[in-house]
Amino acid sequence: SFEVDFPGKAFEPLRRQLERIAPSEHSLLLTGESGTGKSRLAYAVHQNSKRSKGEFVELSCASIPANLLESELFGYRKGAFSGAFKDKIGLLEKADGGTVFLDEIGEMSPELQPKLLLFLQNQRFYPVGSADPQEVDVRLIAATNQDLNEAIGEGRFRRDLYYRLNVFELELPALRARPGDIPVLALQFLTEALGPDTPPSFSDSALDVLLNYNWPGNIRELRNVMLRVATLVDSGDKVQPEHLPKHFEPSTSGQPETGYSLSGKTLEEIEKDALQIALDENEGHRRLAAEQLGVSLKTVYNLIKRYQI
Repeated sequence: SFEVDFPGKAFEPLRRQLERIAPSEHSLLLTGESGTGKSRLAYAVHQNSKRSKGEFVELSCASIPANLLESELFGYRKGAFSGAFKDKIGLLEKADGGTVFLDEIGEMSPELQPKLLLFLQNQRFYPVGSADPQEVDVRLIAATNQDLNEAIGEGRFRRDLYYRLNVFELELPALRARPGDIPVLALQFLTEALGPDTPPSFSDSALDVLLNYNWPGNIRELRNVMLRVATLVDSGDKVQPEHLPKHFEPSTSGQPETGYSLSGKTLEEIEKDALQIALDENEGHRRLAAEQLGVSLKTVYNLIKRYQI
């Protein structure tokens, strides 16, 4: 059976699908909001595949400038450009016989997309500065939190590349869509943080706070909150609402909660905060956030890159 550390009933349908998908050699596209565990799931697919003894190489297309991403993927030859004093092996060659995981594939530049498409078609690529093709045997798993169909319609993503990546597509559910998993995951993460000798527990009021929170950061946010809780809870004590971040609890003052103050903030900080609030309130949908802010979708994408949101 497919072995993956994803507790909760909501992942059972995914687990059953992955039992069939993992042993195959086909490309896989993972979609879903940031923090839903796409990287962990990609590694689990690798571990449950015939390539498990090979390398698992991970790269975020959003974390590397577009002009450097090609060199990271395909490598380069000595003298290809200023500063290329020796050959560099790219990640595709490093992962020969294994799996490459490209996160945030929607951020890949239009100039690089046809080169990745060419590789997917015949498992051949050209290192930067080389006229000789390099052949490798690699399975590609890609992930995105964007709507790639929307990106295709706007000319930011190639339709033919999407079809090559999307032999199988799996969407990871947001944490708020599976509230029954929240106590299970919270207990697991807190146990990992405290250690097996300090079994944790939650008060009913703390569980109510966790269940009523929207979790815009999904599993990643929950894990980080439990790391915080682990530093605040004494051995043998139950987790209480006061151990959780203050913004988790609804206002009890009887007055409308503004939720935001301009005091002491720079214009850049206000702009970044406004974008983050709009994205959170619209569950990560950039077009809806743009409409709420009264700006173009392109402006939202530029701000996301500028502030690394």
